[in-house]
Amino acid sequence: MNPILGLVGPSGSGKSTLIKALVAKHPDKLEISRSLTSRPKRGEEDGLFYDFTTADDIKQRQARGQLTHFAEYAGNLYATDRLDLEKILSSKLAIAALVEDGVRALRAAGYDVVVIKVIPAGYKETGDETRRIADQVRADSGLQADHEIVNSFDPGGLENSLNKLENLISNVIQSSHVY
Repeated sequence: MNPILGLVGPSGSGKSTLIKALVAKHPDKLEISRSLTSRPKRGEEDGLFYDFTTADDIKQRQARGQLTHFAEYAGNLYATDRLDLEKILSSKLAIAALVEDGVRALRAAGYDVVVIKVIPAGYKETGDETRRIADQVRADSGLQADHEIVNSFDPGGLENSLNKLENLISNVIQSSHVY
């Protein structure tokens, strides 16, 4: 089975922007692993990364064994549907913005997760105090990244980050024999 590329980093660090750009360039090799979430939709782009549902639905799916895991973050539930993930992994690399506990849960469920820590440079932290505190707790959790990418918000920073990620992903694709 192919690995999951898990981008971790604080809220607003550019994980979603990087993922969208990578998938747009490599739709035959990469697919976004969408999370189930009980949080409210923030914008149209959210539909690329999330399937919106209720906390009760997520808990019922977990009780039926349909999820790889579920976790609470900033007062909302997040989960990964096992069948959706395995469909992606049968032919492509899955790529997702993950929290550290999500990485641990996926690994505990037997999945190979390549952790790429996104380190923001020159960005404004989220104004949401709950998310800022949750980001700090996650950062202090001790998860070791396999790779680190500095994502600069200065001119040219995104392109530089994408180039570095593409090189990294090319190596993962070659070693995984993704077709």
